[in-house]
Amino acid sequence: MRTTGGSTMKRAVALILMAVVVLASGCIGKGVGLTEEKVLEALQSIETASYDQNFSMSMHFTDPEGNKTINFTMSGRVLGVFNNTAGLERGNMSITMHMMGMDVNMNWPYFVNNSSVYFMVDGKWYNVSPDDDLYSRAQGSLNVDYIRNLLRTKNVTIEKLPDGYAFRVNVTFWEFVNATNQSGYLNELWSVDGERRVNVTTNSGWVEVHLTKDGTPTFIETHMEVILAVKGYDGRTTDIYVTLHESVALSNINEPVEIKAPEGIESAGDFEEIFW
Repeated sequence: MRTTGGSTMKRAVALILMAVVVLASGCIGKGVGLTEEKVLEALQSIETASYDQNFSMSMHFTDPEGNKTINFTMSGRVLGVFNNTAGLERGNMSITMHMMGMDVNMNWPYFVNNSSVYFMVDGKWYNVSPDDDLYSRAQGSLNVDYIRNLLRTKNVTIEKLPDGYAFRVNVTFWEFVNATNQSGYLNELWSVDGERRVNVTTNSGWVEVHLTKDGTPTFIETHMEVILAVKGYDGRTTDIYVTLHESVALSNINEPVEIKAPEGIESAGDFEEIFW
């Protein structure tokens, strides 16, 4: 049964929060000593690495029912290690959210076995669906694909640094979403009965990547400022202003690593169980 008024707005905001808790064939500048082929080869050769990922999001909008400004902030950190050859990944994700005077803190270990992603909540392991944004959040190895997709879809110019190279490129929201392979998830999440309920305007967006002399990425930073126009069932549209920032540092690249399946993973429940 559909609802109207305040319930409509609450549902729309819930959809946005789900997406953001969740929420990048080029030509590289010549004559800098680093070619596109070298970078792609370096990306292809990455088998293991450790990663330190920090992200933050701030959002505000005016509730059309009470004409009250609603503010929401979220920050988090993900520390992990992956082994692409074995298809394994393990780490820990911590998230802090603040909204309307309430703070929510989460500190969840996770484990990835090829296409299966698990989170530990209150001492029990749960299997996360690919439709959940946490599915990709727990896979730091996807940052390598992120850079590869950028190089294939954007024209970038690499600049020489004292200790390596770097490039910075402007991106729209949907270029970022496509590069991180989240377009299918968001298109489904933001559509109801075949109608798109959320339209996005990109005010600014950029990605900066630092590379070693052989083209191996060591640091990725992304910044995005967008307006989400959310259409309610009553036909009214509410503008939600969102700022996203994320940085990822890669280290210990191609060093030996052993990742073992944690105890209790074989009896993992459905992640949605924790909300009931």
